[in-house]
Amino acid sequence: MAEPDTSAEPTRVPELGSAQDAATIQANERTLLAWIRTGLSLTTFGFVIARLGVWVRIAGDAGQAIPGAGWIGALFVLMGALLDGIGIARYLVFHRAFLKRQAFPTGVGSVLVIAFAIASLGAILGVFVILSVSR
Repeated sequence: MAEPDTSAEPTRVPELGSAQDAATIQANERTLLAWIRTGLSLTTFGFVIARLGVWVRIAGDAGQAIPGAGWIGALFVLMGALLDGIGIARYLVFHRAFLKRQAFPTGVGSVLVIAFAIASLGAILGVFVILSVSR
């Protein structure tokens, strides 16, 4: 059995400034923008939920009030701000590691926590809607 050729030159990391580097950096920027878009959407959604609760209360029937709408809206707004912060932190960690040619973390813990929190708030909002419709 022939032994593998160990005299070959090791694989080189491309020099900074290559087309591959530009594509990777731009992909990281697009990912940051996606985080910001999602955070902004949650913030806007939370604001609408909170204001809808106030509007329903002002518009008329006290029996039609949406209980907890202000709190749920505030939680969505805070979640949006948190999401933006996590996106910025992830962008910076990846960017610094990439420029130093270091391995970058691929943990998904923060993403799963945020996804679970958004799903939980959505479920709570769904319960409120079902309860308000059944009145």
